[in-house]
Amino acid sequence: MNRLSRFLVLVGPRGSGKTTLGHALARVLDVPVYDTDRMVEESAGEPLSRLWEREGEEAFRIFESGALEALSRLPPGVVSTGGGIVLRPENRAALRRLGFVLYLHVPEEQLVARLVASSDRRPRLRDGIPLADEIRQVSAERDPLYREVADHTLPSGGLSIGLTVEEILSVLRRVSPPIGEIA
Repeated sequence: MNRLSRFLVLVGPRGSGKTTLGHALARVLDVPVYDTDRMVEESAGEPLSRLWEREGEEAFRIFESGALEALSRLPPGVVSTGGGIVLRPENRAALRRLGFVLYLHVPEEQLVARLVASSDRRPRLRDGIPLADEIRQVSAERDPLYREVADHTLPSGGLSIGLTVEEILSVLRRVSPPIGEIA
């Protein structure tokens, strides 16, 4: 039986596959999946885009910190995080306390292609500039923070979901101390 004794936390920029891979990993490991963006929406009682527009980024980040705190009271599972969760120092500390943090690193060109192709509800982070420039700026700001919290950085983006899940499971089998029983 697959199980986790701690959380497997996925960090990375929007479009890196955290939510998709989180659900796939949770199915394979037979554990709960938690999405901090959904937790923020539930706590705020409104979609992220409306919260961001109405209250601003700082309020959103406070809700995000609350989601991390709530996770500490839940059974271990897979956590997909919002791309900016690493911006607050207290969040970086909380992420490290939760368990094994895996940074999904995707080349900027692939992020641009994914985000242009998606019809997602996430707010733009930099108004008035092309998406590719926004992604470059945000990546330059956040990449060091993802690396700071990560126990492992997985270059991803070029593999199928199934192969990426297999690669993550291989990483988890090598973790010391183990985070659980991984078949």
